[in-house]
Amino acid sequence: MAISQATVGTSATTLFTSVGNNATTAMFFMNDNASTRQLTVFIVKSGGTAGAANTITKAIDVTAGNTYVINTEKLVLANGDSVQALASHASSIYATISTVSI
Repeated sequence: MAISQATVGTSATTLFTSVGNNATTAMFFMNDNASTRQLTVFIVKSGGTAGAANTITKAIDVTAGNTYVINTEKLVLANGDSVQALASHASSIYATISTVSI
């Protein structure tokens, strides 16, 4: 199992890129700000770009000091596929992505 961590920016930020085949086991998005922030998450195929067609959550409110968790279904990622996200404000939402090689 591996963990990737990053700060989510205001434009699509790559949080994890698959090398070989991997599955996400959990994704945590923590809002370390005193105000609610919005979060959008993308699953992008190798060579693609983040956009409406690969959005899995759009403008989800992450309230102050809370964490939004995606862990109900595993996402299988092929070589070069990535998890990307953007936030309504920079330096507010911090991501932790847990993956396992398959």
